[in-house]
Amino acid sequence: MIKIQTLRAENGYVLVTTVLLLALVTIVVFSAMRTSAVELQISANELIHQKAFFLAEAGIAHAVSILTPLFVQENAPGVRTGPSPNWDFAFCGPDRLVGTDDDARGLDRQAGSFERGSRWIDVRQPDGTGYTVTLWNNEENATDGDYDTDLDGQIWLRSVARGPRAGRASIQVLLQGAGEGENPAGYPAQSGGGAGSSNSGNDRDPIVDFDLQMQPGVNQ
Repeated sequence: MIKIQTLRAENGYVLVTTVLLLALVTIVVFSAMRTSAVELQISANELIHQKAFFLAEAGIAHAVSILTPLFVQENAPGVRTGPSPNWDFAFCGPDRLVGTDDDARGLDRQAGSFERGSRWIDVRQPDGTGYTVTLWNNEENATDGDYDTDLDGQIWLRSVARGPRAGRASIQVLLQGAGEGENPAGYPAQSGGGAGSSNSGNDRDPIVDFDLQMQPGVNQ
């Protein structure tokens, strides 16, 4: 009797299958690692951006905290005599001196601009982060509109922040200051008012502090 045997050599098939599976697993692992690295980079970039943005917000808050009491202080005498409050004092810079490096710059009949604005704050941290706040007059569309003459009680503030790893962010707001067109807060009127009464001789409690009537506001 003649017998025919079929010999099957499957060792090569198993080897090829193993190699393919290992290659597939390697591709999946590599892809997952790459995706994780990209997501980590995105998260890091977002964190850097947020830190820079918060620094820019801190710059605006810092400037407003400085300018608010100065606005009240500079305009209180004028409120007593009638003129509208303005920001003219701010265009001389934080040193309050005319003709120095921190002044706003321009020509008569020329509106203000960020490039020629007055630098009020420049904070630099040891790690390289910080912010710079610049102030300039807005476009007023009025008969004057000079870079150093405020007619409408509004000025621009821009805070440019330097965050970690060269991150950058900027915020610009319109700062508005005005006198309240209403009865002065805390004024109890005249005692025995009538013909011949005056606001100094007949007031029960003459008002001398106009701080409550002047408060700047921020429009983003």
